[in-house]
Order: sequence, then C-alpha cells, then structure tokens
Amino acid sequence: MKLQAEKYNVAWFRLAECVSRREKERALGVYRLLSHSFDEKALAAQLYADLLLCFEDQQGAIESYKEAAQLYQKAEKMIESAAIYEHLVFLSPDEKEYLFALLEVYKSLGLTFKMVEHAKALLDENKIDLGIELSEMLNGHIKPADTAHLQKDIVFALLKTKGVSEDKVMNQIQYTVDSIVSVDEGLLLQEFLSELKAVNSRYYTKVCAYLEKK
Repeated sequence: MKLQAEKYNVAWFRLAECVSRREKERALGVYRLLSHSFDEKALAAQLYADLLLCFEDQQGAIESYKEAAQLYQKAEKMIESAAIYEHLVFLSPDEKEYLFALLEVYKSLGLTFKMVEHAKALLDENKIDLGIELSEMLNGHIKPADTAHLQKDIVFALLKTKGVSEDKVMNQIQYTVDSIVSVDEGLLLQEFLSELKAVNSRYYTKVCAYLEKK
C-alpha cells in the first residue's frame, strides 16, 4: 500500500513537471496512467480539461469541461457542476448553452441570485438581448422585488443602446412598471420615473399615460 501511494505521488510530480516543461504528449501519457486511479469520471474529465487548457487547446478543454459538468450533475454534485459551468461561461462568454445550464444547476441549489448577477453583468457588457432572455427564464424563480430591480436595469440598458425599436423599449418599461407595482415598491417606482424623465422625457410621458389607465 505504501509503495502504491509513493508511485501515485511520483506520478503527480511527473505530471506537474511535464506541464512546467510544456511537454504535452508526456503530460497526457502520465494523465492516462493517473486516470485509472480516479473513482470519479467527472474528476478525470476535469483534470483532462485542465491539462488541455494549460497547453492552449481551449476548444478541447471546453468539451472536456462540459463532460465533467454533466457528470457532476448526474452524480448530484451540484456545487462542483456549478463551478465547472461558471468556468465554461468565462471561457465562452458568447455561448448561452453554458449560461442556461448554469441557471438550471443554481435553481436546484436555490441560488438563483447568482444568475441575477450574471444577468446584470450581461447588461453591463451590452449583451442586452441575452440579459433579457436570462431574466425571462428567471421569472418565477427569484423574488418579485429582485425582478423589479432587474427590470429597471434592463430598461436603462436598452435606452443606452442604439437601434432598439420603440415597441421593444415600451414593452420592457411597461413590464418594469407592472413588476414594481406588484410588490408595492412606491419608492422604487418614484425613483424609476424620475430617472426615466431625466433620461428620456418622451418615454416618461408614455409611461405616465400607461399608469393612468391602470
């Protein structure tokens, strides 16, 4: 048993040495030997992805990380799965598949507030449509007050974006007002209207007319 442990430690040392020397084929060979000792296929896939990323094979790493995330999820290791999906979102920020897979994992963990952070980050990065799509998927899974605040951010992000249709902006404004009113956020509604008036008086007039009809 002691001899086996020593061989195991030597293998890890050799793997680290191969990586530091940029010897890809030798590193993968050592990995194959080590992988037989792993009880978890997910861990093996994650380590393989880490190695590929070290050797600048990003596409190969992404495929292996995806496999690892799915295997962790299948094994009901949701924290580990979420961590891998977070890494995939970082590696492929324009690939919504990983973002929405992460949403499902966080929903199962009851951590949807983490996805609100992602939605707001998308708005900051001018990825408005993806942010709106994510916010729609969050509907019913986050607190109504959080929905109201997120919608407010969406509206002002849209108003800063060129080429957005008036109908699209008004739909989001009306949905925002409805969200705020539904949670009786009087102060938030006043704040929203004041900011809207300062940014775009035309939309302010339209939303006042909408409120009068409610």
